[in-house]
Amino acid sequence: MPEEIKAAVETTEDKVGSVSANRYAEIVAELRELVKTASGMLFTVGDYALEIEPMRGHGGAVPAGGLFTVKESLFRLAEDIGMS
Repeated sequence: MPEEIKAAVETTEDKVGSVSANRYAEIVAELRELVKTASGMLFTVGDYALEIEPMRGHGGAVPAGGLFTVKESLFRLAEDIGMS
């Protein structure tokens, strides 16, 4: 358990909101893991989005024969993976 949570548990009376200080510490620990997972997931989505639409040079010229604009292809990706 991180030190700041231990300190919070030791200085808090018996409850944080409607839960015990110990349960609060458990919730915080679980949510920190979820935040780490979510952050990693978002970086992965960004990496794949950059694969679909790589950064363009200054001026952002559209490649010849391109079917979609950057906005259109990334909106499509968002819709297809349920993030729209």
